[in-house]
Amino acid sequence: MNIGIDVDSGERPFAEMVRGALASLALDPDISLTLIGNENRILESFPHIIKDNDKRVKIVGTADFIRMDEKPTDVRKRRDCTVVIGCRMLKNKTIDAFFSPGNTGATVVAACLYLGYLPGIKRPAMAASFPRKDGGETMMLDVGANPEVSEESLLQNAKLGVAYHSVISSSLAEPRIGLLNMGTEADKGTTYIKKAYSYLNKQAAIGKVIFNGNVEPYNILDGSTDIVVCDGLLGNTMLKFAESMIKYLMGVLSGSVSDKHKGFGEKVMTSAMSVFHLWSKVKERIKGKVTPKYFGAAPLLGVDGTVLIGHGMCNAKDVTNAIELALLLHQRKYIEAMTAFMKLK
Repeated sequence: MNIGIDVDSGERPFAEMVRGALASLALDPDISLTLIGNENRILESFPHIIKDNDKRVKIVGTADFIRMDEKPTDVRKRRDCTVVIGCRMLKNKTIDAFFSPGNTGATVVAACLYLGYLPGIKRPAMAASFPRKDGGETMMLDVGANPEVSEESLLQNAKLGVAYHSVISSSLAEPRIGLLNMGTEADKGTTYIKKAYSYLNKQAAIGKVIFNGNVEPYNILDGSTDIVVCDGLLGNTMLKFAESMIKYLMGVLSGSVSDKHKGFGEKVMTSAMSVFHLWSKVKERIKGKVTPKYFGAAPLLGVDGTVLIGHGMCNAKDVTNAIELALLLHQRKYIEAMTAFMKLK
């Protein structure tokens, strides 16, 4: 499969995006890459990139990309920017998936304009997974595609979540859906959340979904629900808070171990080194527990093509994660499965 990577967008150095993309070639011999960005800059930094990778890498050159502070709708008049090129290539089946870590709104608008929607969908949604204490993961959507929604959009998010769950989950059980709210009572929340609650209740009454009712943030982690539905503003806020908590937690734990051994003599420091060695292994295990498997890549559900969106500060590992997820979706015929599911529903 061929994956298009927007290497110029985002807030990290472009070379880090390229290194993360190149690292993914080791995942599967069938992976090939199309790097979309400033060709001269790529070749200056990686002069042997084509030769060294046995022609599994090619470059589509462009000098234009949508910056973080620019309007998403600018894609309508900038046909040579990275996200437009990527979505056009996906539409034309020149690539099988497209990943951009840049302006989320621009990627969403370009995908909607050039790819269109799956049956019955009017607005797409981004999905992200959160680890939970039983070892599984809870899906949340929307996490940033649409900050302002209606009750109909939330119902569509629920359907998209169930469809995506059927593609990526190893469980055959019907997923449990929860509506993210400030309390579990049916009369809590905004007008559109109350209406969405009523809609989902009706769907549950006729056996179309398993609806757990309103859920609160702790339900994301305790394993009591499989899919959490919300608007893009709330979901994106939750996602960024979770990301910052992972960094905060790891920093606090590292600082606690370091502080414990400050001021000790040489003999104790020798012991401390062994503690640090053990701690590094423990820290990696903890990080693995609190970090979702495909951290850094959110699929844009509802558009007629495999589009993955990364956060602006995603690093080389996040790019590799995105490509690994794209490979999984390709192997499971993600778009075909989603389309068939949406037609049934």
